Amino acid sequence: MPTRDEYCPLTRSLDLFGDRWGLLVVRELLRGVRRFNELERSLPGISRSTLAQRLRHLEREAIVERCVVHDRPGTEYQLTDAGRDLVGVLDAVGAWGVRWLVPHKRPSEIDPDGLMQWIRRHVVLGELPTRRTVIRFELLGRPRRYYWLILRTGEVSLCPEHPGFEEDLFVEAHPVDLYRLVVGQHSLAEAMEEGTVRVDGPPPLVRSLPRWFLLRASGAASVAGSSRG
Repeated sequence: MPTRDEYCPLTRSLDLFGDRWGLLVVRELLRGVRRFNELERSLPGISRSTLAQRLRHLEREAIVERCVVHDRPGTEYQLTDAGRDLVGVLDAVGAWGVRWLVPHKRPSEIDPDGLMQWIRRHVVLGELPTRRTVIRFELLGRPRRYYWLILRTGEVSLCPEHPGFEEDLFVEAHPVDLYRLVVGQHSLAEAMEEGTVRVDGPPPLVRSLPRWFLLRASGAASVAGSSRG
C-alpha cells in the first residue's frame, strides 16, 4: 500500500516548498528583489545557508533561475513562468491571513518604528518610478512621529529625519489605521473616504500608491479625484 498520496497535486506542491521560506523567497522575487544579499536583508530571520539551500532547491524545481546582468557584476535571481504563476497562490494565502489571522489591533499594540520598517520591506520595487519620489508619513499619536520613504526603481530608503529632498506625497494616519490599510483590510479609497488616512499630492502619484504598496486598488479613480494637489 502507498505510504503517501503521491498523485495529489497539493501534496506534491507542499513537498516542493517544504517550509515557509520557499514561498517567502518567491514573494520577494515577485516584488523585485533580485540579489542574494538583498534577499537576505528582506527576509528577517533567515540564515545565509538556509537562503542558499532554498534558492538551489527552487532552481532544481524550475521555479527560480539565475541570470547574469551584463551591466552589473554578480548573479541575479528571477522567477520562471511557473514561479510567476504563484502570484495567485500568494494572494490567496495573504487574503485568508488578513481575514482570519490579522486581529483588530489596538493603537497601543502598533510600534511606529516597526510598522514603517515592515512597510519599507514590502514596497514593490519593480513598480517604483525612475524619478526619485519622497513620501512623508505623519503617524498621529502622542508624540506624533514623522518618517520619509525615498523611492526609486529598485531602491527604497526609510529616513527618521528629513532627507533634504523635496517632498512629493504626504500620508497622515494613526499607526493602527495605516497598518489596516497596508495589510488590505481597507482599500486606499475606502480609508480616505472614511477619513482614517489622508493623502495629499499630485493625482498621478496618489494613483500609484496601490501599486507601490500592494494596497487594494479598488476605487483608484475616486482616490485621485479626492486628493489635493
